[in-house]
Amino acid sequence: MKVDQATFKEITLTKSSLTHAKKKFHIDRGLVVILFLLTLSSLVAIYGALPLLPQWKDGVELLAKQVVWYVIGYSFLVFLIFFGIDRLFTGIRVFYWILLGLLVILLLDRFINLPFISPISGTRAWFNFPGIGTFQPSEFMKIVLIIMTANVVHSHNQLKTEMSFSSDLKLFYKIAIFAFPALLLIFLQPDTGIPIIIVIGILAMLAVSGVRREWVWLGTLGLIGGLAGLVFLFYTYPDVLAKILGDAYKLNRFYGWLQTERYISSFGLQLYQGMLAIGSGGWFGHGLATKLVTILEPQNDFIFAVIGQDFGFIGTSFVLFLSLALDLKLASIALQYKEPRERYMVAGILGMIFYQQIQNMGMIVGLLPITGITLPLISSGGSSLLSYMLPLAIIFHMSNENKNRRIH
Repeated sequence: MKVDQATFKEITLTKSSLTHAKKKFHIDRGLVVILFLLTLSSLVAIYGALPLLPQWKDGVELLAKQVVWYVIGYSFLVFLIFFGIDRLFTGIRVFYWILLGLLVILLLDRFINLPFISPISGTRAWFNFPGIGTFQPSEFMKIVLIIMTANVVHSHNQLKTEMSFSSDLKLFYKIAIFAFPALLLIFLQPDTGIPIIIVIGILAMLAVSGVRREWVWLGTLGLIGGLAGLVFLFYTYPDVLAKILGDAYKLNRFYGWLQTERYISSFGLQLYQGMLAIGSGGWFGHGLATKLVTILEPQNDFIFAVIGQDFGFIGTSFVLFLSLALDLKLASIALQYKEPRERYMVAGILGMIFYQQIQNMGMIVGLLPITGITLPLISSGGSSLLSYMLPLAIIFHMSNENKNRRIH
């Protein structure tokens, strides 16, 4: 039986519509459960930190703001999921230039007293809007740089004809062109924590990008050697270390970390109080909202110490398990996904999140020096929370594509 062209076209369109209808969006329930438990853990931990806050800080308002940030954050996530991941990748340069401009404005405040900028402990990293809260551009820039790097690595590999050192150096140069200005502006705030997070995220992406393995080993040895070198200089040539760090405050952190008991009433007080809080918790802790010791920034940097004080070994193990579950879930989604660009991005995000988890938890128990690095998705703060919704939207899309591919 002959079928005319119009009928054939109608049948084809019908089949296409049916196929498209079958490919509905599948929400990754496992990832949703992990995010829900992280949110719940965050709110309970912040509530537990309220008695430890200074009197001038309104704890109820802080907790209420965190609830609002979570509502805004997850609403933003839903919007981004339907917005489309291709638009996020193609339009990311617009966000980059906007954020770079904001970082320049923060730098200018060192020379000109600008409105809406209030330095905190000498650091100009936030825009302060009365009645709304603070906005930290560097938190968003770290995510933007990871997505931009994924674009660059993907484009580079599509045109690459050989696996050579010269090709790898070209890739490094392409990344440095846009990453270095942002890193420099953040470092001048001054802030060393976020630049380290960004560098580790980019190194994680390069490790899976197809560059020669010699670079991976060199980068790993460089990180280990750098930390070992700082410790060596601290014990042998502290004057040289002070010149390298360029700030006595940073050197004092080494005194507090490596000689805690000697400086227990000054540089080592934060670490001592954190270890006392988490070490005294036992198996089940002292109970929610206990005020046992004085902890600076209990809702941010030292949220893990609050969890240990209130819920003991069981509570800290639960948060550790949740953090590990998130890491493994993201890795699983990336490994099943076919397109390399998104996989590069997840590698960078995983590198950042994993480092933050290790650094934040490690500094509380004295394994690593104290820094201003927070615990992802648990510590208080709107900018960090909102920034992670960008990659999470892409990851939900990746999970959906994995599911549709298995079905069809």
